[in-house]
Amino acid sequence: MGQDVAKMVEEYLSEDPTKWGKLASNIQWRRLLLLLLREILIELRKSDTRVLERKEVEEITDVNPRN
Repeated sequence: MGQDVAKMVEEYLSEDPTKWGKLASNIQWRRLLLLLLREILIELRKSDTRVLERKEVEEITDVNPRN
């Protein structure tokens, strides 16, 4: 992704609740939500991959034997 997601979110974060209704119908807001969900999914997949790799290494090296 070319842009920093945290910076993209900032423009939608408002302390004024009257602006929240406008965001719900805004296509850009919906697109941003999809981008955020995508980024979360990517990070979860990376994390899951690291955990699986660590478990495989432990099994191969028998670092953590199960008796």
